[in-house]
Amino acid sequence: MDTERRGNMSKEYYYTKNKDGFMGSENRKVRKKKPETCEEQLRYQCKLIAEDITAGEEDAHKWCEGVYDIEWITNQDHSYKAARLMVAGGGPNIWVNLQTNTVDGYWWGDHCTHRFEDNLGLDEYLEELHASSK
Repeated sequence: MDTERRGNMSKEYYYTKNKDGFMGSENRKVRKKKPETCEEQLRYQCKLIAEDITAGEEDAHKWCEGVYDIEWITNQDHSYKAARLMVAGGGPNIWVNLQTNTVDGYWWGDHCTHRFEDNLGLDEYLEELHASSK
């Protein structure tokens, strides 16, 4: 290739970020991932929690260690009926509802619900915990 043609060629520069900062790269395009919406993030988080409970790979006691709050649902005589577990708060608020076996997520105006099978034994564990707290 002669120097005249080479002089007319333009090089494209794109910038990528590595741990040390920005670094230029010649003739390399970097695809940016489309940012997820709040609703998509909420649905994804609720789905993961529901899948985790359905998979049942750990015991209920260990799973409940990360719970922020327990809202007891009781009968008139204060005996255990069900519970709601707050598993995320502050950004999205996510509750595991053992009365309906759903993971309910709320974030701004968005709401989503995912069903699960209680293969961890959460309901039995919480019933025992409620009985021991009397």
